[in-house]
Amino acid sequence: MFIEESSKPKDKLKAWYLFTEDFIAGTQHLTNQEIGIYIRLLCWNWNKRCSGIPNNKETYYRIASAFADHEKFSCEKVIKENFVLVNEHWQNERQLQEYLYITKRIEASKENGKLGGRPKKPSTNPPTSTPTPTINNKYNRDFEDIWNRLYNKRGSKYRAYEQYKIAIKFPDVDSDRLVMGYNKLCSATDEKKFVPHFSKWLKDQRWEEFIPEPTSNLGVVNHDDTRLQMFVDAIRDKKVTRFVKDWALKHKDVIDRGIKLGKITKQQAIEDLEMASEYR
Repeated sequence: MFIEESSKPKDKLKAWYLFTEDFIAGTQHLTNQEIGIYIRLLCWNWNKRCSGIPNNKETYYRIASAFADHEKFSCEKVIKENFVLVNEHWQNERQLQEYLYITKRIEASKENGKLGGRPKKPSTNPPTSTPTPTINNKYNRDFEDIWNRLYNKRGSKYRAYEQYKIAIKFPDVDSDRLVMGYNKLCSATDEKKFVPHFSKWLKDQRWEEFIPEPTSNLGVVNHDDTRLQMFVDAIRDKKVTRFVKDWALKHKDVIDRGIKLGKITKQQAIEDLEMASEYR
């Protein structure tokens, strides 16, 4: 999922999630001055709807309030270590992913509103045609399969089933997506008591949520995995903007890996990402 130049929200997103555990782990090597500069740059970029920090020293010195030489040196260090240069703008990938996730949820809510909100619950009237196969006349077989594959079965199975009947009616939602999404959250959460009950997870439509791949390097996100998934999403959703194409050229090694894993075809790289010169 990527920002489309013509689809940014009209209103600023005033709140910004800071993943505190990852942030603390990823900034332990920075001084307090460098951390302060880092936060100022992130806040400025968020207020600009993650359009990126211009690749101009005087501009990002001003944003970071870096006026003394030692402050400018710290600013340069923070920029080079925590941002990537794309189309002459510096982007923080983790922040960009969070922005894209939130804006996607906003757009989904708007679409649901146009359709009259969430899908209605199934009718309680007995079906007139062939009924859905059930086990013990309580849960259908699809839900039983989902429940048996979950890593964490905390909470009410009945409530989870009621939420499942609503969720499964959404476009692009199937049993595999629900199981993989929930299990990925379970795997990425160290303390299982913080994993929501499956019914709550379904109610909040968290199958749309981006979950970074677990890593062993003190909570730092595996950039290659997240970049690859973003390219895959952009191609699938037909949202390949100029920004996406420029980033693909900058990270050809990630595209190569996607082709090798079968997540992206060479034809998609040529046609959708405009990488003909690299693959012909």
